[in-house]
Order: sequence, then structure tokens, then C-alpha cells
Amino acid sequence: MKRIVVSLFLFTMVVVFSGCMTAYSPASADSLRLQRSKTPDRNRMLIWRAWISLEVGNVSNAVTRIKDVVTESGGYIENQSDSGEERASIALRVPVDSLTPAMTSLESIGKVTSRRVSSEDVTEQYVDIDARLKTMVALRDRLRTLLDKAQNVKDILAIEKELGRVQGDIDSMQARLKSLKGKVDFASISVTVRRRRILGPLGYLFKGAWWTVEKLFVIQE
Repeated sequence: MKRIVVSLFLFTMVVVFSGCMTAYSPASADSLRLQRSKTPDRNRMLIWRAWISLEVGNVSNAVTRIKDVVTESGGYIENQSDSGEERASIALRVPVDSLTPAMTSLESIGKVTSRRVSSEDVTEQYVDIDARLKTMVALRDRLRTLLDKAQNVKDILAIEKELGRVQGDIDSMQARLKSLKGKVDFASISVTVRRRRILGPLGYLFKGAWWTVEKLFVIQE
């Protein structure tokens, strides 16, 4: 029993340590940087996010057109909220290759008051998790082999406990990789739509008066 437990401990330490060395050693980091310098940007794992705010004459019509843009782009709506005909917020997900044409279509729906697009490079994060996942899978397979050979109840319980922990780590890493892949494949767009304010004669009068007062105040300073 002692030999099996010691063997299990030593193998776990060797596999985990080798996995850490693969993920974090300077040589590995240098190789990754070299690979980045030779790899086109299109092969990088980028998470794209965009924000756009629009002023429109009719909020309901604008929301309908936004949904049409999502359908045409092959995407989907993550969530939506609105305040009647005054305001609406919609979170979209579209295939990353459709981000630019989708933004162009959204801009045609109303007056653009703000627009922002950003990206986050998660290539190294993905590679790191993937390397550690492979290490844990190898450890799990070794534990299963030890479990098949174990004859003592205490050995079986100890191996099963470690096997459960390792499998939990594997499930967590697989979920993180799946999540990252989904964010890379589908860009997110946050759209805010507000109803355009149309001033009547009295509104324009007050606006002009306020503009005059504001200019005089600036001059006095």
C-alpha cells in the first residue's frame, strides 16, 4: 500500500511540475513570442467587443431593424431591455467575420452618438490552459491505471479521491476553453437606442436663450 501511495504522489508531482514548466518556462515564453511575431493577426485568438449608441425617431422600429441585422449576420440576441418608446438596450453576438458589416448596418439605423470597438488577445491564456489540460488528462489516465491495479481498499479510496479532484480540474479547464472559444468566434455588440428629442418653437427659444447665457458666462470668466 505504501509503495502505491508513494508512487501515486511522486507521479502526481512529476506530471504537475512538468506541466507547469511547459506553461511557464522562459524557453516556452520565448518560443511563444517568436511564434507571435511570425503568425498573422488573423490567427491570433482575439475577443472583439463593440459599443454603439443611436438616436432614432422611433425606438420600436429601430429595435426591429436591429433584430434584422442580427439575423442577417447569423448571430443572436443575448439580452434586451427597454423603457417603452424612450430607450432600449440590446446585447448582440455575431460571428467575428460579420462584425464590421453588422456595425455598418447598425450605423444606418439612426444618428450615431458614440461608437467604440476594442479587442483582447487571449492566445497565451488559451495555450496555457490547453497545456495544463493535457497534463491533467495524462495524470488522470495514469491514476486510472493505478486504480485498476490497486487491491487494498485504502489504496482504492485514496486513488479515487485523487482521481475525482483531477477530473474536476479537467472539467473546469474544458469549460474555460469552451467559453474562450465562444467569445473568440462570436463578437459582442452592445447597442443603446434613444428616442430623438424634437423641440417645438418654445423649446428652441429656451435653448437659444440658454446658449446665449452660457456664452456670456464664459466671456465673463
